[in-house]
Amino acid sequence: MGQVILLSLLLVMLTFLFHYKVLLSLSVYSARINLVNQSRVLLIVLVLFFAHVVEIGCYALAYAWSVEGLKLGALKGLEMHEPMDYLYFSTVIYTSLGLGDVYPDGHIRFLTGIEALNGLFLIAWSASFTFLVMSRLWPWSDCCDRIDKYKDGGNDKR
Repeated sequence: MGQVILLSLLLVMLTFLFHYKVLLSLSVYSARINLVNQSRVLLIVLVLFFAHVVEIGCYALAYAWSVEGLKLGALKGLEMHEPMDYLYFSTVIYTSLGLGDVYPDGHIRFLTGIEALNGLFLIAWSASFTFLVMSRLWPWSDCCDRIDKYKDGGNDKR
């Protein structure tokens, strides 16, 4: 049981640190990229998406090692033989999708709960960062002017 707790803590620290570094890098370097603001927002969202894929991959490797190497439990339901199977399971847990076609047994149940909490936190962190970026870079005034004009039937009352 101690092994899975230690592994969970290490994964949380690793993924938090990685996510922090990605967000910090995006904050520093995205302004230096010669793109229009909307394209910069898209680039940031894509980088964040791939950061989540890397974090999911870290957990997938931990599941494979926990099941096949450390013998801390098993993943039951569908047969788990290939790396993509572990990646699939980790994605379902990280996103809190919870399909239930593969489920943990043994001490790795603790690891799956920690991954779900970790994924929830990191996804929310990305969403908050994206919100801040969009509030700064997105041309809301143009958008709102067009909406107001549409609501007024095309008549500009200003």
